[in-house]
Amino acid sequence: MPVPNFFIIGAQKCGTDALYYVLKHHPDIFMSPEKEPSFFMMEGVLPGFRHPSPGYTRRLVAEWDRYLDLFMDAGAKRAIGEASAIYLSSYYPERTAARIRERISHAKIIALLRQPADRAYSAFQFYHAREIEPIADFAQALAAELGRFDSESPDIRHRSNGYYYANLKPHYDCFPSEQIRVYLHEEWNSNPGSVLREIFRFLEIGESVRVVVERRNVTTRYKSKRVRRLLINPNRAERWIKRLLPGWLLQQLRDWNELAPPPFPNDLRRELTEGYRDDILKLQELIGKDLSRWMVDSATPSSVGAGEVQP
Repeated sequence: MPVPNFFIIGAQKCGTDALYYVLKHHPDIFMSPEKEPSFFMMEGVLPGFRHPSPGYTRRLVAEWDRYLDLFMDAGAKRAIGEASAIYLSSYYPERTAARIRERISHAKIIALLRQPADRAYSAFQFYHAREIEPIADFAQALAAELGRFDSESPDIRHRSNGYYYANLKPHYDCFPSEQIRVYLHEEWNSNPGSVLREIFRFLEIGESVRVVVERRNVTTRYKSKRVRRLLINPNRAERWIKRLLPGWLLQQLRDWNELAPPPFPNDLRRELTEGYRDDILKLQELIGKDLSRWMVDSATPSSVGAGEVQP
């Protein structure tokens, strides 16, 4: 039975969805058909796991045999992988890393990281728009975080999930550094072809494959939550309405309903970044990359541009 030999472990809101879909279309790669199975976090945890989105919970996998079923069609593919961004969260990273090593010690680990304050704000806006984060004000959500730590979804650990050194170090403790690659969100944004070429080389597969990079899971807010529910998860009556609408009209409805999130307040970004300073300094030593740009006042670009690239 095929088993995965590489993992995209996160982080959330750093471009992992776009990377997953690019790799899924490489002829030498088989990606789990279900993104975010989260098995190595969910084993033994799922019965009591809390998440406000039923769709999210349904795709989680907690049994080894069921997890292996995700890869049964991998055939002779040289690289077999999955992408569970929550592996690089503050939700027991030591346990997750140790479980991956125990089952698949030869696994290769890939992480995408983004300036942590920008990541936290993007995650807050994303999850609030999708009714997973109930608090409407980012500063209030940050202030309430510790009190909600063990009782609510790990997706709303906005501040804690940005301590990349603390969350990544367990993976370095469990795996040789040559089995880990870390890329920065700004590298992925500015030159996805170069990043993909490095990843293909790391996975020991064909490098000169033309691929299409698409923007995925972009952070937006919505004019109408009712319209979003109709488009995403309609009830029985609304399903009939949706079937009668032509595809172009549904797309226009999506476009009309989506809004860019409000700008990140500079003072809050500065305060949050300062709180990450020690973690950033440790992280740059761990991964061997200069992260000084993460400690400046301006925000980094948020999404990789769509288009065809030749690695």
